[in-house]
Amino acid sequence: MFPLIIVVAYLAFVFFVIFVCCKAGLKKIWLVLIAGLLLLAPFWDILLAKGIMWNYARHNSPLRHIAGIVEQPESVLWIDNVWPGYDAYGRHWMVKNYLDGVHLKTLILKGEDNKFYLYHATLKDFAESEKIRPAYEKMNKMIKKLKDEAKSAAYKPGGNRALWQTIRQVHEPRLKKLGYKQTREREVEKIFARETVYPSLSRLPPVRYQVEFNRIRLPEWQEKYIWCDEITITDALANSNIAYSKRCLEYTPMT
Repeated sequence: MFPLIIVVAYLAFVFFVIFVCCKAGLKKIWLVLIAGLLLLAPFWDILLAKGIMWNYARHNSPLRHIAGIVEQPESVLWIDNVWPGYDAYGRHWMVKNYLDGVHLKTLILKGEDNKFYLYHATLKDFAESEKIRPAYEKMNKMIKKLKDEAKSAAYKPGGNRALWQTIRQVHEPRLKKLGYKQTREREVEKIFARETVYPSLSRLPPVRYQVEFNRIRLPEWQEKYIWCDEITITDALANSNIAYSKRCLEYTPMT
């Protein structure tokens, strides 16, 4: 409610200024300029940030480039210099979501303590969950299809209540009973427990690809309004960048 009062009060002020200018006999062009200036004034920092971002993009085009797609990277070193490295939770999340033992077998992560954590897995590490996975994916796909049907039937005669009950009381318990997620989580925990810690970058074994996340420094006054960072992917074997992406985010005092 309070912000709305401020907006209404400011608009009233703008109309009052325009009214005074009209009474003073200013030309229409001046009235338009004054009105535009007053209406845009509260957003000066946002407009400035947009201008800085536009100028950066203009001088650093293209902001994204992909030379090729790698289906099976095998081994990756991931260095995040923007955030303070990966803590235990972050490393666990990366292992769980990326280290599948097929496409990616070795993952090295820079930790929050500036040490490097190596995780290795093969398909054997996921032997139990892989036995369950086909049945899990088939049932999960069926449940997703039923949920889509239930959403579509929401406003049809008869509704979708019975279908939702069937999904929640019959199919989802069956999916959970397969135990795929629990089995997969146990396998991930075993992989995570086998981590090897290296004190420095120079001690690491060779990897095929390196992913690095860095902040892009700008003039100090510009950094008050926008944030820029860059992620690069390097083919360590060929010693060449195969992809990069530069990002600019609005970061203004008003927001």
